[in-house]
Amino acid sequence: MEQAKVKFEERLDEALTHRELPRHMTTDEIRIAGPAALGGVPASALVRSRHRLATVGQWNERQLMGRRWPIGCVALEITQRCNLDCAACYLSENSEAVHDLPLTEIFRRIDMIYEHYGPDTDVQVTGGDPTLRQRGELMEIVRRIRARGMRPTLFTNGIRATRDLLQALAEAGLVDVAFHVDMTQGRRGFASEAALNSLRQDYIERARGLRLSVFFNTTVFSGNFNEVPEIVRFFVRNADIVSMASFQLQAGTGRGVLGSRPLHITIDSVKQQINLGAGAPLCFDTIQIGHSLQPLRNGIGYEQQSLRHA
Repeated sequence: MEQAKVKFEERLDEALTHRELPRHMTTDEIRIAGPAALGGVPASALVRSRHRLATVGQWNERQLMGRRWPIGCVALEITQRCNLDCAACYLSENSEAVHDLPLTEIFRRIDMIYEHYGPDTDVQVTGGDPTLRQRGELMEIVRRIRARGMRPTLFTNGIRATRDLLQALAEAGLVDVAFHVDMTQGRRGFASEAALNSLRQDYIERARGLRLSVFFNTTVFSGNFNEVPEIVRFFVRNADIVSMASFQLQAGTGRGVLGSRPLHITIDSVKQQINLGAGAPLCFDTIQIGHSLQPLRNGIGYEQQSLRHA
């Protein structure tokens, strides 16, 4: 098993050097990198996480998964409907025709998440855009997650995330809200990321004073790569409210029309842009939450860079 892991890491390093990943994995590699089997006692989830990370060689003193959380996060998709048409969308062409899951099924999945990962698990309530669910249903979903001792986070483009809704969700147990704002969304009236900062500021003001941590997600693609430093400066200016800024590299998935990212957009080049905006070299390995490199379904390596303060 250990020999298979070493061989896979050697192949991965070589593939990343040449900007392409292996086209397939061996049976042993799949078993090592695959998800853990369902089951186990919720209270033992941290122990199981530590074991999994040690198996793939990513357990160290900077690793939070297995210490504070049993897993980095779990995405709970409650709708595939959306009110934007992002050029880098990961949903399928048929997503708008998919009916929303009934609450009973969503509750079953919430319970399954708890049974597998235990308390304090971060559950991303996502879609589509989850605010397109009926308000009462969204409230019940957040309450169910919190009642199970887990941490619900709302992932939204912000269009329907009014101050009133955010306040009600916070009272229901919402812990975090993550706004996705960038030029891949084609929002009318915004010609640049700099122009979108006014919208980001509006979203910040909606959440100001509420018991919520505020995150922002930004997809980095050829159309905004050069503006990443300015986006970072905006987040630095608003660091009193924005607790995390996540920069996710473009990937050719789903119905998005952008396809695979150009060669100049790499983990290292995005790090350089972030450092330029921060005005200082940042250490991206200070903390780790789960695997630092994750294979996507299309075989393209993906890593997200995040700025976060305590």
